[in-house]
Amino acid sequence: MKKTLLIILGFSLYACGQENKQKNNNEIQSSISMNVNQYIPEESKNVNENNYTSKVLESIKHYDKEPVYYLRINKQNCLIEVKINDVVDLKDYELSNIITPIKIGQILKSGQQKITVRMYPVGDLINKDLGLENEPPATRLSDKAKVDISVVMMDNKSKKGFDDEKVITAQVNPKEAAGKEFYEFSFTFNAEVPYEFEGWTKGQDLRQLNQELLRKKAVEFYEMVGQIHLKKDLDSWLKINFPLEKRIQGSFYSDKAYLVDLLNEFNDDIKQNYSMSPIKNYKIEFMGDGRLLRLRQNSIDKNYRGKGALMLEYDEGYYFPGITLYLPEGRDLATQGFMMWK
Repeated sequence: MKKTLLIILGFSLYACGQENKQKNNNEIQSSISMNVNQYIPEESKNVNENNYTSKVLESIKHYDKEPVYYLRINKQNCLIEVKINDVVDLKDYELSNIITPIKIGQILKSGQQKITVRMYPVGDLINKDLGLENEPPATRLSDKAKVDISVVMMDNKSKKGFDDEKVITAQVNPKEAAGKEFYEFSFTFNAEVPYEFEGWTKGQDLRQLNQELLRKKAVEFYEMVGQIHLKKDLDSWLKINFPLEKRIQGSFYSDKAYLVDLLNEFNDDIKQNYSMSPIKNYKIEFMGDGRLLRLRQNSIDKNYRGKGALMLEYDEGYYFPGITLYLPEGRDLATQGFMMWK
């Protein structure tokens, strides 16, 4: 889970802030009942740091052909959010482009896949680049806003060079975007993969549940994840993530070396000396046709926009753990609560 770093400046502010953070931290710890076991699926009960890599590895199947699908995106004069099959895959609120192709991890089985791109105006980002901070920010998309997006397939067993790429489809946004506060367009492509995962398809439609209870239980889960990090409880975090990583790494046919690096990354994430900010000023984001849920920072500040509602502070900055919630069929929200989606 990659960290998002925000540089903290000012020693005097830092010292004063630390006292307040510790107070908040103590209040949060005392108010949370950390019953992690109720959120751990049966298949994860015996997972720990020592066997995590081998257990994920033994779940990964290999095939004669191992297609992996990627997005290659070039945007101009806009910010974007991208969903694959109604699950957020990318939130890019920078002017620059991501050069490396982005793996698509939301393909559950062969067949038609849907990509949705939402475009937003650049706000004051261009003004800052041009030294025009006093100019009003852009609140509507300009006639120069543009997104070129293509889906690329490569066989995992190939050399993964340009000669091995197969462009499945390409899409450029319609010109109707100009003048709008945001603009959304979608297109589909056909994927052929050798695997099939249940994913979120058998989850309950969270939009149909009691929304007050749903919000309460979502915050409880996020706070529980925060407490896992405060206690540096790596094994619990691995248990909760195990079903998710089985699916993702299975769809990418990951090898042992990659999984070892992934475990080291989990370990680096959780060993920091964190303090936890109260979960507030957030919004609920439904995905997966209402079967998945995330809590997002309700801010358009570039340092927080699109980040998760759980914010953990440490010496180098802030960490926003990735948390997507799911309620399997037959699981009672009031008495059992959410699970990490799988």
